[in-house]
Amino acid sequence: MVSNRRRDTRVPIRAQVTCVVDSQTMRGVSRNLSQGEMQVEVDELKTKDAVQLTFRLPVSGVVVDAVGAVVWGSERRRGLRFTSMGKQSQQTIRQFMAEQTERHSKM
Repeated sequence: MVSNRRRDTRVPIRAQVTCVVDSQTMRGVSRNLSQGEMQVEVDELKTKDAVQLTFRLPVSGVVVDAVGAVVWGSERRRGLRFTSMGKQSQQTIRQFMAEQTERHSKM
């Protein structure tokens, strides 16, 4: 679990992420996840891009679909803030984060 100056707690996650901007599809890998944001490694994304993203949570295999905006970029990494997400995806992320937080607190 990563927690510092950010407002939301983050948990490490390594998952394949599909990002669609306009008609261009890009693939990347996630680094961490919070209830409202995700860090991904995708070269082609630019700050302020609106992105349709899809990823599968580890262990459960549940697919999350969301819309986000690129809020920062550094080398290959990009920060995506979720702007729209279904209630089921929100609940799935909340549950995943609770499980990861509990797991890391026992280490």
